[in-house]
Amino acid sequence: MKKLLVEFIGTFFLVLVVMLSHNPLAIGCILMAMVYMGGHISGGHYNPAVTLGVLIRGKIKSNEAFM
Repeated sequence: MKKLLVEFIGTFFLVLVVMLSHNPLAIGCILMAMVYMGGHISGGHYNPAVTLGVLIRGKIKSNEAFM
């Protein structure tokens, strides 16, 4: 549950910055900050392509990837 909450908060702030600024530097900075703050808890898979790649490598379970 803790992983899902961290992923939700990170995704929320990432989408918020994208919608408000459209600035690539701001998007990169918020993504870096979210991965730095929540990566040790959830892995920092804010991009579904990253989650798919980690799933293919077998590092996470399929039910975690789906959530």
